[in-house]
Amino acid sequence: MSKVKRKNNATRGGLSTLLGVRVGWLLFVAAFLGSMAVALLVQLVLLPYFLPQLHAGHGMLVGGDSAGMHATAAALAERIRSEGWAVWELRPAGNAPTGIAAAVYVFVTPEPYMLAPLNALVHAAGGLAIYLIAFGISRHRLASVAAAMPFLLFPSAASWYAQIHKDGIFALGMLLCALGWMQAFRRDFWLVGVPRYAALLLPLAAGLFLIWLVRPHIMVLMQAVGLVTTVFGLGVVLVWWRKGVLGGHRALLAAFVFLAIPALMVLAKPSDYRVESWKGDVVARESVMRYMPSACLLERGDYASVDRLPITVAAMRDFFISGYRNAKSNMDPDFIPGTVCNLIGYLPRALQIGFLAPFPSAWLSDGSIAASTMMRRVISFEMLAVYAGLLLLPLALWDYRRKPEFWFVLGFFTLLMVIHVYLVPNLGTLHRMRYAFLTAVVGIAISAGVRHISIRRVDREGQEAAA
Repeated sequence: MSKVKRKNNATRGGLSTLLGVRVGWLLFVAAFLGSMAVALLVQLVLLPYFLPQLHAGHGMLVGGDSAGMHATAAALAERIRSEGWAVWELRPAGNAPTGIAAAVYVFVTPEPYMLAPLNALVHAAGGLAIYLIAFGISRHRLASVAAAMPFLLFPSAASWYAQIHKDGIFALGMLLCALGWMQAFRRDFWLVGVPRYAALLLPLAAGLFLIWLVRPHIMVLMQAVGLVTTVFGLGVVLVWWRKGVLGGHRALLAAFVFLAIPALMVLAKPSDYRVESWKGDVVARESVMRYMPSACLLERGDYASVDRLPITVAAMRDFFISGYRNAKSNMDPDFIPGTVCNLIGYLPRALQIGFLAPFPSAWLSDGSIAASTMMRRVISFEMLAVYAGLLLLPLALWDYRRKPEFWFVLGFFTLLMVIHVYLVPNLGTLHRMRYAFLTAVVGIAISAGVRHISIRRVDREGQEAAA
């Protein structure tokens, strides 16, 4: 490609990116205002006047963690006023949203509705991140707006952005990681001038910080995800170099960046008591391993280093089961990933649960409490949209098949979703933790359909004008 042609392409790409970012900011403002309005409506009107049986007071939902977080935050704010900021904690009882709420309550009225702007900001930023991810893949503004709609509009998300919770911050952190990492898989990132490292490093650093803030133990998983991403990225760089797309020095630079990211992540050591507890052996439990293969080449006890992964996963899974022993939404509570073969044998089931659960048979059943029953009804409508959106995924696979950034995003979200299925058997908790991953995949699939329809309409209009 000549320098003039490359410069013209870069100019057109820059203008397209500028227009796309402007549309993204308009989407962000609309999402912020809409989310704040919904949060205030839920807290001040819907729960106290229309659903009093689900109201725990102060606009908080019965059966969740938000009511306890609010009470702890209000008490801590009162202590700060009387004793000073020395008594403030980032994670009272292990919850960073409680510490953040306490800091806000010190300056304003200690009521959860004062947090509505902050929660709306986080939720809108998550929608903007999905928009930018989809725009980086499709280069189509309308399709990218459509991609953000499932994340922004699914009503179950109000159970955290209209409450006090960590899931919105966690979702934003994961989406920022995907947005930043995705830049390194775009060929033009390395071809046009000096690579714009801020577009990669700032979202990734911000995303990892938010994950560390609310779920520091997940940093252990992010290190593993970083290693997988690096292997994939080095393979892409090698292909580019062999095809002559990247020169030697640029290929080396790209390889260095891919290697440096997981190395830096290792330095951010997680500080969470659960990390230490998961290093131990699995708590002995009487259960049946449905998915245990009849024979395994790597039996437990043969290799200590190989045993570490399934033992850690089993301990983490046991931790979550112990908190929801009698929950009706537990999925496969009798599955224990005791060996590598057991982990691999469960993979098809994990993909099924990650993308498709809750299944239709559970949509009309009752939950353990009234709030979870209501949530099942809400999620049933969301799953209909998910199923419809996933029907468009083959179109996205075909249209974006030559884009490494698409395969990274799809693999990144799928891997994280499957990991959480292994770790979290309770579907209510899993739905909140996988929300960003699932809605992002569905959104990108929908974006491919919208892009396809838009292109065909433009082509048809062009043909009619020519005729």
